[in-house]
Amino acid sequence: MSRRNFISWEDFEPDNVTFCLGTDRSNKAVISMIYGAQQEVAMVTPACVTNWPRVTGDGNFGTMWGPTDIHKAKFSLDLTDGYINSAENVLFTKFAAMMEKIDDKLLEFVQNNQLKILGRKNLTHEEVKMLQIRTVRPKYDKQTGALNGYSVQMTTQKYAWDGIGGKYARRINICNPNGDVIENGNVSPGDVVAATTYANQVYTGVGGDKFGIHWSFEDVAVICQRAKLEMKTSVPCFGVTQYDFARPYEHFDVADQFSD
Repeated sequence: MSRRNFISWEDFEPDNVTFCLGTDRSNKAVISMIYGAQQEVAMVTPACVTNWPRVTGDGNFGTMWGPTDIHKAKFSLDLTDGYINSAENVLFTKFAAMMEKIDDKLLEFVQNNQLKILGRKNLTHEEVKMLQIRTVRPKYDKQTGALNGYSVQMTTQKYAWDGIGGKYARRINICNPNGDVIENGNVSPGDVVAATTYANQVYTGVGGDKFGIHWSFEDVAVICQRAKLEMKTSVPCFGVTQYDFARPYEHFDVADQFSD
């Protein structure tokens, strides 16, 4: 059982997130992140559409973007602003705004401690922001380059340190909307899901001097499977143009069309 206290994202207060500066064994600057009185930053996300989930089996091992070493495999989950039953997911919009506030607090902290963290000084707010990998990321069309939405990415290492020099394989619990664990459950692209997520670490030095928050997850609830979502019943944009020859659609038996 996890010892983390997962707070509903609706009750989570980003103003209670605090960043602290310390050093590791190599005397490198390390940023810690806490909530309230020495509590981990952990919450339950809203229900969102996922497009690229890998939460069972070997995670991303053996995929085009995954590692070739099984011990470096990761489970991954993305939460997107995709429409649910043809309606905008306003919960994602509110959730994204909250995550932006947390990122802004980190940005301010790094700017104020840039010499120790980045080895730089006199960088403006915008210059430091250019080095930050934000939690809410834009999605672009691969063909046109046009912005087509936003997503939050989370990853969890499949193999965890066991405390005695080795590693053990962990799993992600797949649950129904009530939180009951589903044996051999799976998450498919297009499903609507919620997750228990936590701030794994604040990383620095990625790609030189990039920094950001690594969000991980423990459990995933399948709120609605893709196949059970409502089917689109109309496409209003086709009704804008009127045609004199338009007639109601009717189903014809193929055999009747070729009969005498």
